[in-house]
Amino acid sequence: LGVDPRRITVVHNGTDSAPGAVARSTTPRLICLGRLVPHKQVEHALRLVHQLRREWPQLHLDIVGDGWWRDHLHTTSAKLGLERHVTFHGHVSEQDKHAILARSWVNVLPSLKEGWGLSVVEAAAHGVPTVGYRTAGGLTDSVVDGETGLLVDDEAGLRSATSLLLADTSVRQRLGMQAHERSRRFTWDETVTGFEEVLKNVLAREALGR
Repeated sequence: LGVDPRRITVVHNGTDSAPGAVARSTTPRLICLGRLVPHKQVEHALRLVHQLRREWPQLHLDIVGDGWWRDHLHTTSAKLGLERHVTFHGHVSEQDKHAILARSWVNVLPSLKEGWGLSVVEAAAHGVPTVGYRTAGGLTDSVVDGETGLLVDDEAGLRSATSLLLADTSVRQRLGMQAHERSRRFTWDETVTGFEEVLKNVLAREALGR
């Protein structure tokens, strides 16, 4: 946008602490968390499950969230024959949201655009790595590709990356542990401190007439 990079400071979102532990599912579970609107591209997650269910007959997708695109997604799921493989939870309590996250193996975020990707850090707090699109914007900040999750370019990449994490327990757990460790940085105390530093720097520049 033409702003001098020297005048830009990034202050990340904070994230509330994850509540008590819930056991990881013994069968493969994916989660897609967010508003049910077109740009979230939840259809990509549905097609992903449709493609992987032969290899993973117990694969299940939890869709958490609601929105005006809900009916279209229900129709798409039915057309793909995913009744046994997909649960639409709608809006849930914070406690239920974290319980579903904790049971999950992989967080799938096929969104067209994200400013940050709060669900990435929420999933990471439970040791769940994320697979998403590198072109979505904010995911290149919230996901460290190859360390806390995997960023891909298209649906074929989404399928390959998710399949890898489902199949390779060691890779999935390594990325999940690294995601969990990184998630601990994003506290509200750190956010407040970051904004405080920005304000101090602005006041200091004004005092110097810059």
